Amino acid sequence: MGLNPSETSGDQPADETDTEGADDSGPKVGVYLGDEGALEPWESWFGRSVDYYSFNVPTSGWDKYLVENMPFERPIRSIASEREIAVTMKLFPPSETTLNAVAAGEHADRHRAFARSLIDHGMADATLRIGHEMNGRWAFDNAVNRSNEFVRAWRAVVRAMDAADEAAFDYVWAPHIGRGHMDPTDAYPGDEWVDQIGLTIYDKSQQYYPAECGDACVREHREENWNRLVNQDFGLSYWAEFARDHEKSLAFPEYGVVAQNWNGAGGGDNPLFFERFADWIASNDDLVAWHNVWCFVAGPHFVGPSQLYVSDQWEIHSEASETFKNLFGSE
Repeated sequence: MGLNPSETSGDQPADETDTEGADDSGPKVGVYLGDEGALEPWESWFGRSVDYYSFNVPTSGWDKYLVENMPFERPIRSIASEREIAVTMKLFPPSETTLNAVAAGEHADRHRAFARSLIDHGMADATLRIGHEMNGRWAFDNAVNRSNEFVRAWRAVVRAMDAADEAAFDYVWAPHIGRGHMDPTDAYPGDEWVDQIGLTIYDKSQQYYPAECGDACVREHREENWNRLVNQDFGLSYWAEFARDHEKSLAFPEYGVVAQNWNGAGGGDNPLFFERFADWIASNDDLVAWHNVWCFVAGPHFVGPSQLYVSDQWEIHSEASETFKNLFGSE
């Protein structure tokens, strides 16, 4: 957001950064793998380098809110030198403090130190998804029944991080698609404090799948679920309008398919999800800036070459993987 460190008192940002939509080349593509050592072989399978590489800040303690203390499998600086970086960061580690303390600015030094650490490791212009999925109780830094507190905490974090010399971060405000446990717009920090609107969206539904569901039944349920994701309260259509109304670009820092045996709610190996997603972003190419597929190498969302997948708990998404590659990878 480019705040001037000399003007960070009060609850207003010192300046405002204009955010443009996606450029003429179309939305950029990123990946989260949870294993930096898997990036090069994944990109080899994909047919090109990704535009964004994504990682999470560990939440075990403030000491992990420093790049030098994070458990990367290869130096992150070398990855950042050739790709843009998207960082997912909770507002605080839950064992150390509270949302109220962050809102009061009590940990500005910690957030400023994290900013300095990113800058020193070649990520001064990283894109930061902070306090994500705040509309769900599953997020320990959520805004449910405390939206004003969340907004103050968000602003305190942005103010502190932008006070670091050379900081040029972009901040993504990213609820989970749908209502969750609150009206997510109650926790919107304000246009001056947000660069992009982001969404978490997965191919999951409690309607997946009835017993003895044949091919036609499976396709019908997959189409129905996609339509629900678009048209539900706070669905894709709503957020596209919200982003345009606020003159923000739209990003998808976390999205993908879900193993069918994940809580009985996953759509499984569903290429249709990526097909419909590609169609939707193409029809909103003035708005969508980037999308980052979530495929942790040991998780229920993996897409990619089977030799990189290290879990036998979840099914392989071979058809969805090929569809994703054909849609967004090499020609």
